[in-house]
Amino acid sequence: MAHPLTAAQLHLGELVAEARRSHRPVTISEGGKPVAALIGIDDLADLEDRAALAAHLTDKAAGRDGVSLDELDATLDRMDEKTWS
Repeated sequence: MAHPLTAAQLHLGELVAEARRSHRPVTISEGGKPVAALIGIDDLADLEDRAALAAHLTDKAAGRDGVSLDELDATLDRMDEKTWS
């Protein structure tokens, strides 16, 4: 379900709570078309971690060295620190 932008502006706190509680994106629409989504910060961090891991595994499957899993973990930790600072 998409929430019209004008309604989303009036109910932003409720929509943020919904995204946080449900762990699903809350879609914002304009002119009946989806234009943005709200996502909880923990869910965003999880998506970033999964994307980094997928890129690492793709490199490995393609025979490229990539980085070690320890280096990947350290990089993800630094990304999380930047997100929270």
